[in-house]
Amino acid sequence: MIPSYYILKGPYCLLWRLAGWLGRRPAVAAYCAVPMDAALLRPVLKHLPEMPVIVKNRRTARYARSLGMTVRFWPVFPDAVIMCRHAAHLFPCESIARIGFRHGAYTFKSFAGAKYYNAFDAYFLTGREELERAVKHGIRTARAVGFPKLDPAFDGTWTREKLEPLRRKLGLDPEKPTVIFTATWDRSGMSAVDRWILAIPGLTDRYNLLATVHPWTSGRYVRPLRRMKGVRFIEDPDTLPYLLLADVLVGDSSSIIAEFCGLDKPIVTFLIPDSRRSVPHVRDMLDRISLRIDSADELPAAIAAALENPEKQRAARAEAARRMFDRLDGKAGIRAAETILEMLPGLGDKKVQSS
Repeated sequence: MIPSYYILKGPYCLLWRLAGWLGRRPAVAAYCAVPMDAALLRPVLKHLPEMPVIVKNRRTARYARSLGMTVRFWPVFPDAVIMCRHAAHLFPCESIARIGFRHGAYTFKSFAGAKYYNAFDAYFLTGREELERAVKHGIRTARAVGFPKLDPAFDGTWTREKLEPLRRKLGLDPEKPTVIFTATWDRSGMSAVDRWILAIPGLTDRYNLLATVHPWTSGRYVRPLRRMKGVRFIEDPDTLPYLLLADVLVGDSSSIIAEFCGLDKPIVTFLIPDSRRSVPHVRDMLDRISLRIDSADELPAAIAAALENPEKQRAARAEAARRMFDRLDGKAGIRAAETILEMLPGLGDKKVQSS
């Protein structure tokens, strides 16, 4: 645990016991550190009894409320907590059941230390292959359920008709293909935002351009993207509908590539030097599922090739999706909810709610 765990533990546990004596402990709550967490957990929470969402800032509170969630500011003292961050230290009482989810699909970065996962009673991963590697890494709490964030792409939530208002709102030209650019955190050593941002101005006449970057991306990239003519910079915490609108993705080592692969659409990726958190099998997978380029000069031709022959790497994408997600059936959130109800006997008499 990080040092703040030991600082918080005494006073938090005292207040946790007091909340129990006063009958003010929620049976279960969800913790959302940032707005994206609420979007990620929504496909799970909608299948569970209603619970408060715990936040630490007003921006996350506003977004969670916009989704119809009941918001409470931390500290809150639940009997069990669900989250998609390694934030178990904020709920330091050993009697609290902790349930964790990945906030990005699959292991596009190497696992953090096993102790961070083992601080949870259960930590949900996206597939059985990932589970096998987690066990080898010393993670004892891992379970495979799929990736709930992708459920709305397969359960009827997002259809062509339902996407049309968003397409119009963005002002996408129906005569042009749509390209979405994405990047992981620029300070991770695994990002290509510094390369593809240079190529965007030369592409605006041919394509509708969308861009989404890691929430921690430096302002020196975010500010120009917000101002760039012909680019729709995505600040919506839920990126899935934008991925569904896109015809091709340009990326680096961001896990959003896994989501786009699951949607079976062509991908272009920049070659990234190995770093401390590089994962060799992910690099090999990217070689198979995407057109690989090294410089911005190669980008126009690569996008054109991807659009001209989107079937070229379809078999490789299908195999990668199977390995990453087991199956994409729109029911990962239900599987997770069923497991959570089994783990929490106090909720066991309440059936999983259908959407």
